[in-house]
Amino acid sequence: MQLLRQDMASLFVVEGQDWSSKAIIAALDRQGVSLSDLENELGVGKNAIRNVFYRKCGRYEEAIAQKIGIDPSMIWPSRYFSDNRLTA
Repeated sequence: MQLLRQDMASLFVVEGQDWSSKAIIAALDRQGVSLSDLENELGVGKNAIRNVFYRKCGRYEEAIAQKIGIDPSMIWPSRYFSDNRLTA
């Protein structure tokens, strides 16, 4: 049985949840970009961009999302508030 593309995506990415670091690395790899490439492009130290997996780092999030070709809020929905969410 062959899975549809959207079914395959759901194996790695759950809508409404932050992507795992492995899913992010795989998406970058598919675009031919490594974390080291991004670090060199941004002019940051070795392994610095890995902080994005643990805490909000707007500059890194934007760079990763741009390379993948989507909005950062799709990768890290917990870090971005949508307009339709209720606020206190």
